[in-house]
Amino acid sequence: MGRHIAFVNAPTVGEVYPTLPIVAELVRRGHRVSYATVAARAEAVAGTGATVLPYTSGLPAESDRDLRRPDRADYITTVREGFLGEARATLPQLAPYFRDDRPDLMVFGMQSLAGRLIAIRDGLPAVQFQSFQAANEHWSIARHLGLTVTPRPGLPEHQVQLHSFVAAQGIDPDAVRAFQPLAQLLLYPRFMQFRAETFSERHHFTGPCTGPRPFQSRWTPPDPERPVVLVSLGTVYNRVPGFYRTCVEAFRDSSWQVVLAVGERTDPAELGPVPDNVTVAASVPQLDVLAYAAAFVTHAGMGGILEAIRAGVPMLTVPQTPEQEVNALRVAELGAGVPLRTASPTAGMLRAALEDLATDQGVREALTRLQAEIRTCGGAPLAADLIESALP
Repeated sequence: MGRHIAFVNAPTVGEVYPTLPIVAELVRRGHRVSYATVAARAEAVAGTGATVLPYTSGLPAESDRDLRRPDRADYITTVREGFLGEARATLPQLAPYFRDDRPDLMVFGMQSLAGRLIAIRDGLPAVQFQSFQAANEHWSIARHLGLTVTPRPGLPEHQVQLHSFVAAQGIDPDAVRAFQPLAQLLLYPRFMQFRAETFSERHHFTGPCTGPRPFQSRWTPPDPERPVVLVSLGTVYNRVPGFYRTCVEAFRDSSWQVVLAVGERTDPAELGPVPDNVTVAASVPQLDVLAYAAAFVTHAGMGGILEAIRAGVPMLTVPQTPEQEVNALRVAELGAGVPLRTASPTAGMLRAALEDLATDQGVREALTRLQAEIRTCGGAPLAADLIESALP
């Protein structure tokens, strides 16, 4: 007999999309899944068979052109503030759902403090998942990159703000510190994690969880005889019209078919005249494009990396955040791609780097090895197994 499983997650594409095949698998097994998400993700979530629990996020919308990438040294502080601000905005919206329809298990994203707090306050068994490299006492993004974390001038340290918020919800801060989910699902292969050997048996590397996306349009290349390059810097810190203009110039009058996904924050008109071999769109069906691509210029988000490896596509990495920096470093160590060596390349530099990458036999061989390893991962069925095993 099926059980009621709740999902609470951050609203971004990079967090929601990897969970969709897991939810679809749980629904297929007869469970009732309630998934809290925003209007922009509702169609994708509903397509899995889950019940959508709508909420309004406090995070900037994907079309918000005022969003600016934080300074590198300020990134972790900004992220922490975002986590706490989102919890303040969403906890009052989400808590009534689960008070009136108590789930048997709470599954929450690492970035969703509201999901964690509901599990603690309501005494729900819980599983945590995340789609970016995990931290422990041996490794973290900040330590790996030598970043320090300093509070904002005039504001209390993050932990003080967190404790104040938690206490205001009637939750003992000590309970939050002591809370341990029954399992932690890392939705990527072990080979993507720095110092993977230091993580406990409670951390389960499921491998990529990828499935059909019927909510997206289909794509095939306009000219099957010409090579395809996909350019995408994700859905968050993607307002970089100057870089996109460089991409257009790099491949103008070339044999490449360029698919340029610029997000909702950039007006295609900002790119100027675009030649016939360049397609500009806010978003594209990435799995379809990668199935034909010979190269991928990527911000090195975990989801895009895993999709490229599955498709055997070499990556030219252009990370925008520290989280993506460590992913790009790992990609280079694994031999699956190379970094773009400068943040402000000329068109000639960009084209030369991409063409070198696309013809690098060593990268092709590394991708073949990694593809074979990915096929041994459990993916969404394994994640569903682990979630079921946590049910009381």
